[in-house]
Amino acid sequence: MSGNADIHGTELMTETYLAYPAIRCRGATRIFRLPGGETRVAVDNLDLEVPAGGVFGFLGANGAGKTTTIKMLLGFLKPTSGKLEIFGEPCSEPETRRHVGYLPEQPYFHPFLSPQEVLRVHADLIGIPPRERRTAIDEALELTGLQKNRKLALGRLSKGNQQRVGIAQALLGNPQLLILDEPTSGLDPVARHEMRGIISRLREEGRTIFLSSHVLSEIDTLCDRVAILKQGKLVACGAPEEIKQGGNTVRISAAFLTPIAERELQKLGMAWDCGHEVTIECTPDQVYAVLRALETGSVPLNSVTPSSETLEGAFLRLAA
Repeated sequence: MSGNADIHGTELMTETYLAYPAIRCRGATRIFRLPGGETRVAVDNLDLEVPAGGVFGFLGANGAGKTTTIKMLLGFLKPTSGKLEIFGEPCSEPETRRHVGYLPEQPYFHPFLSPQEVLRVHADLIGIPPRERRTAIDEALELTGLQKNRKLALGRLSKGNQQRVGIAQALLGNPQLLILDEPTSGLDPVARHEMRGIISRLREEGRTIFLSSHVLSEIDTLCDRVAILKQGKLVACGAPEEIKQGGNTVRISAAFLTPIAERELQKLGMAWDCGHEVTIECTPDQVYAVLRALETGSVPLNSVTPSSETLEGAFLRLAA
C-alpha cells in the first residue's frame, strides 16, 4: 500500500473508534423455531467484548453458533434477545455496517469478471464516490497482491488469488473492522502463509480483525485474544496462553524399563508408552514418586520435561 494510503488508514483509526470496543455483545441470544413447534438455541446469552485493534479469534465446532453470531453482527439476523454493538452503535442500525468489511466462508464471484471489475461493482454498491473509486480499488489490489492479476478473469486465478479478491472487496471503504470467516479455507500451505501475511499487515494498520477459523495453529499464531463457543455458550475468552493449561503435566522419558521399575510404576498406578523411548506422563506432585521408582529399578533417565497444552488441546477440552 502506498504511503498516502497508510496515512489515510491511520487517520481513520481515531479516538472515536478507540473509545469503544470493536464488538460488544450483551446477552445476545438467537432461537430458531423448527417445524413441529420445536426450537433450537443457536446462541445462548452471549456476553463478548472485542477490543479495538488487533486480531480476535472466534472458535467453535460446527454448529456452535459462530456463523449465527456473525450474521447477527452484520444485521442479517435479528437476535431473539440481547444487544450487539459495533464501535458503540447498535448492529440493528444499517449505518453500523459502514465500519465493517466482511469475507464470508465461501465467497462467490462470477468467474468471467476480473478482480478489478469485481471491486468496481462492490465500490458502487457501498457508495464510494466516483472520484475516489479508482484510488480505493488500487489500494485494495495492492495490499492483497493482486495488481499484476487485476485484469485476469477470476476463472483463471488460483483458489488463493480468488480468496485475495474476497479480502480486497472487504477492504473497500476502508473499514476499521474486518470479519473474516474461514479466510484460508481450501488454500495450500503457501497461499495460507501469504494470507497470514495480509492479516498481519492489516493489524499493523490498526484495524480490528475478527477471525473465525478451524485452523487452530493460525489462530494461535495470529490472534491476540480468542473466544471459544460450545453449543451457543461462551466457554472461554482470553489470550491464547491464558486459555491453554500450562505446566499441568510432566513428561519423563527413559531408554527402557526394567521389570523392577515396571512393578514400582504399577504400584503407583502409572501408565507408560513404549516407542523409540519410554515416556511417562504425570502431574507435578507425582514426579518425585516416579523418579524414585525408576531409581529403584536402576533405570537411567533421558529427560524430565514440563509440558503445556496446545491451543488444539485446549479447544478439544473446552469445545468437544
